Amino acid sequence: MAPDEHGDIWSLCGNPSTHLLIGYQGGVSITPESPKVGSDIHVQVKGNLLQDVTGGKVDIDLSIMSMIKIKKQLDLCDVLRSDIMGNKECPLKAGDLDLDAIAWIPKELPKLPLEGNIRISDQDGNTVTCIHLNFKLQ
Repeated sequence: MAPDEHGDIWSLCGNPSTHLLIGYQGGVSITPESPKVGSDIHVQVKGNLLQDVTGGKVDIDLSIMSMIKIKKQLDLCDVLRSDIMGNKECPLKAGDLDLDAIAWIPKELPKLPLEGNIRISDQDGNTVTCIHLNFKLQ
């Protein structure tokens, strides 16, 4: 996947040429294209993982119309083993990788613009992948 490839509501963030997960052409999808409160959002990333990932962090840094901040740091292995990621194994082995996440968007969130980054880093702090989101909740 080219470093400048993106969808209508997402783009790669940071320096994609240094990411450990190299997405395949068309390998990132986020559905629905207009995420709605009170429903699921589905994020899928398919690509080639350049090296084993034995641990790390998931950093979530989002804001809703620059008023409501959502900032969390989660353990990567805990996230991978969760229902959100379909109970994947940790560590992640180098080679073909399919990350598939489904998350519920609470209906209590206001229908306003959402923007921010979700960055996955490995045990050494290297960026596995980073996705920038920018859309209006429906």
